[in-house]
Amino acid sequence: MAKRYTRKEVLERLHVQIRQGKAILMFGAGTGLTARCAEMGGADLIACYSTAYYRMMGQPSLLAWLPYSNANEHVARMALETLPSVRETPCIAGIGAHDPTLNIERLIEKLLDMGFSGITNEPFVGIYGKEFAEQLEAAGIGFSREVELIRTAHRKGVFTVAWAFTPEEGRIMAEAGADVIGAIVGVTVGGLTGARKFQSLEEATRHIQEICRAAREVKPEVLILTHGGPFKDVETARYSIINSDAVGYAAGSSGERLPTEMAVVEITKQYKEIRLG
Repeated sequence: MAKRYTRKEVLERLHVQIRQGKAILMFGAGTGLTARCAEMGGADLIACYSTAYYRMMGQPSLLAWLPYSNANEHVARMALETLPSVRETPCIAGIGAHDPTLNIERLIEKLLDMGFSGITNEPFVGIYGKEFAEQLEAAGIGFSREVELIRTAHRKGVFTVAWAFTPEEGRIMAEAGADVIGAIVGVTVGGLTGARKFQSLEEATRHIQEICRAAREVKPEVLILTHGGPFKDVETARYSIINSDAVGYAAGSSGERLPTEMAVVEITKQYKEIRLG
């Protein structure tokens, strides 16, 4: 069963890696098997959230943002599979904070009791685009609920990873106390269900740097991870880190879905090359 860590302990583990000159890796896992393999590979954090549930069903991650199921219920069920598969790596739970009936403090406590060591704001309304996100905010179920989630967790002494699409969101999340900012540039490109339109690598990295600057203006010690869009493999992740002030990368589809797709297709082809007699 996954070991439970305090906020201070998680941060100490991350800073050890940074002092050794190693980039931080947060691995998003949708199954117990990938969570276990990510730990064996050396992931620093393992995140469990509803988009991973859909991608490992072979469906678009975007289904997590449509009203067909409950994101928080998915995470609670996924935890029964992922947490027992992990031994030492801190596990982070994605909470959909927008449900107006949700008691945020109670859900945080429930997830911590299950074995998680931190929380993150996923799903996030930034994926919807400016117009719809503004309507959600006006209705009281928008980005400010995600900020409340991060602020509440920070007040309770819980380690937090806050996703941010814009420099302004990065600044607000840093002010709310986020320990890590996940600077995101959209859905990861490639594979069966990935994005088809995306920014260039250079443009996306410049956007990451803008988020870094905004967040660190208010909290210089905040850690930044890159994610999404053209950052789809080791080389593009490396580029995003080397050419910005980020200290690591958050692998979602790029660590789980895309490698699985490629490996299964390739091994199936190899088996089909076996000839009779």
